[in-house]
Amino acid sequence: MMRIVVLDIAASKTGAMSVLRDFYECVRQSLRQDEPGANEWIFVTGVKDALEETGEDDIRIIVREDVKASSKNRLFFDLVSGGRWIEGLRPDAVLSLQNTLPTGLKGHIRKYLYIHQPSGFQRIKNFSIFKKEERHVANYQHFYHRLILSSAKRADYCIVQTEWMRQALIRDTGISPERVEKVPPDIPDLSGHVRPGCFDPCKFIYPASDLPYKNHALIEEAKKLLESRGYSPRVRYAKDGKLPREELFREYNAGTLLFPSYVETFGMPLAEARQFGNPILAADTEFAREVLAGYDNAYFFDAFDADTLAELMTGVMDGRIKSGTPDRYHKGSNSYKRIIELVSYCSDSSAH
Repeated sequence: MMRIVVLDIAASKTGAMSVLRDFYECVRQSLRQDEPGANEWIFVTGVKDALEETGEDDIRIIVREDVKASSKNRLFFDLVSGGRWIEGLRPDAVLSLQNTLPTGLKGHIRKYLYIHQPSGFQRIKNFSIFKKEERHVANYQHFYHRLILSSAKRADYCIVQTEWMRQALIRDTGISPERVEKVPPDIPDLSGHVRPGCFDPCKFIYPASDLPYKNHALIEEAKKLLESRGYSPRVRYAKDGKLPREELFREYNAGTLLFPSYVETFGMPLAEARQFGNPILAADTEFAREVLAGYDNAYFFDAFDADTLAELMTGVMDGRIKSGTPDRYHKGSNSYKRIIELVSYCSDSSAH
């Protein structure tokens, strides 16, 4: 029997919490399918009720609110106390879902690191700690990134979502390519939500949170240029992240996806919107090129060039860029199941 510790104290907001909960449910399903007692999983979180206690013997949940309480506490855990505390749980393997690994974990413990923070890997923008609106991202890019690279070098395996992140991690750390595995996120099948004939060339959608690198300002600049030329584009934002899924699907059916963001690991709206066949106007980035590969109705622009974006939006409104054929959904392997397999099988060969 193997004991696997899953570390995700950082998760508290929608995206990271969804990953934690979805992975937790996938582990529960795998335990029901495996022989009883095959593996024991210990989930370490930072928020009470992040995961539902089920009473199952093979799963334990430990809450470390003290570590989550401040960035100082989290840093102390990562650099000083965390390794020894985790060793006290006597694991065969540790899977960190929070980009970093605590220092001091002994060599007999297999270490797996899931990296989904792209700020320090991208080369498009150098964020400044002296600008208030950029300070948070700059901290990730210049300081936190060093912790990620150090953790990656200590990990037995690193897991990333895209090939561009895989190549960037290998570039920045010099670790062997065999130690970095690409496991793309699960893309939902939205074919049942496609409604042909709804396309409005003057409607645009950008479902993204209000962060500096999401680049909403470029759209506003392009809108001003278009309005000065007599156009009236209607752009729907979702900066608070509260747009209901069914409403988002209606927007995908009716409009053109704008995606000026230049810092993403994957960019899920790109993978979703291509299933509706409408134009996608995206910043020319490695992740966008990768996610939109093979999609004929994708158009790219410089992330800091409002004129080019305005020209593409004009092409849509003038009818030169039209709604096309929805991209057929291609079901991939279950990403969380693949991570479970990677951690379980690789660790099994070296369990103490």
